[in-house]
Amino acid sequence: MPPSLVNYKERPALNAMYLPSVTTPAPRSFDLNTLMYWIKKTPECIGILRRISNDIVTPVSFTPVESAKKLGRPPKDQQQDKIDKAVFFSENNQFHTKELASTIDWAATGDSYIWKSINPSDEVKEIANRYYKEFNLDVEVKTKELLDEDYNGLSSIEIVPSTMTRIKHDEFKILKYVQKEKGLNKERNFTPEEIIHFKYMDIDGSVYGYSPMESSYTSIRTVNAIQDYGWYYFENGAKIDRVWIYKGIPNKDYWDKFQENVAQYISNKKAHGHLFAAGAEDIKSEKLNEITEEMEYRQLAIHSVGRLAFAFNMPADMLSSILGKDIKPTAGSSDVEDAGYYRNIERAQEYRENLWN
Repeated sequence: MPPSLVNYKERPALNAMYLPSVTTPAPRSFDLNTLMYWIKKTPECIGILRRISNDIVTPVSFTPVESAKKLGRPPKDQQQDKIDKAVFFSENNQFHTKELASTIDWAATGDSYIWKSINPSDEVKEIANRYYKEFNLDVEVKTKELLDEDYNGLSSIEIVPSTMTRIKHDEFKILKYVQKEKGLNKERNFTPEEIIHFKYMDIDGSVYGYSPMESSYTSIRTVNAIQDYGWYYFENGAKIDRVWIYKGIPNKDYWDKFQENVAQYISNKKAHGHLFAAGAEDIKSEKLNEITEEMEYRQLAIHSVGRLAFAFNMPADMLSSILGKDIKPTAGSSDVEDAGYYRNIERAQEYRENLWN
């Protein structure tokens, strides 16, 4: 048997939750729409994603690659011409903005997908001639449209939202990337040659990447639950819940009227009013959930935010404005954490740069 067939037969298979199917995309281990909904509702998540993406995505520069076939050093003008073309392409496609958005998607969901247009060389030349002429008013207007951040169908690279994308594969390789439009029973299929797939973490041989946001889902929901608790407390006029106890069997009309008065007392408009009750010696009020001046469940909130930051290897001093005085890292430990964080940033930059190149 030829060696190539032996190698193919013994090739490791991809890890899938279900049997691979050419017609059905592989499912995600977690619903990304639910995850993204809670990420968008959580300022701590947005802050972490913004910090990581801005640290990774720096100003873009280009270096021409010399061909090994030609002897001697190429003319300086030729090298600069290559750089100018790359800069022109980058600006016209809003590369920096899209790379920033792609990095946020990548860290939030574990995957980001970039669609790249495959144009024949003649078509590229036609586009360049159309938009690269100087001192032409009509062309300048078109160029402004091309440089606009809104989607206009002219860019050669676009982001495919990870929440809409699923992967079709067989036992050994990816076959297609499928984008399913929300609210519509319509799918768009892209070949592996059309998509650049970035994976935040490659865990357990899955075709999908993995994000620390998924492992931090419980912490994210806990932080939101604590914030909702505080919101409803202040929405209720910052009053403590009470239980009203009537000794004996009250008169029905009196009891109905008393409950009506208490209901008015609960409203925000009468939060600081007075409640008058006849036969007060027969009524007792007890507090249920007394809230102190400190934020309720503060330690739990700090613990949850700390777990979220730790999942991204972020130093504690970066979150000092949130964690406050409760986090006091020593100088030595802070330096080690900072070095580890920025080492991760460098590795991420190298990974994304290699895929783009």
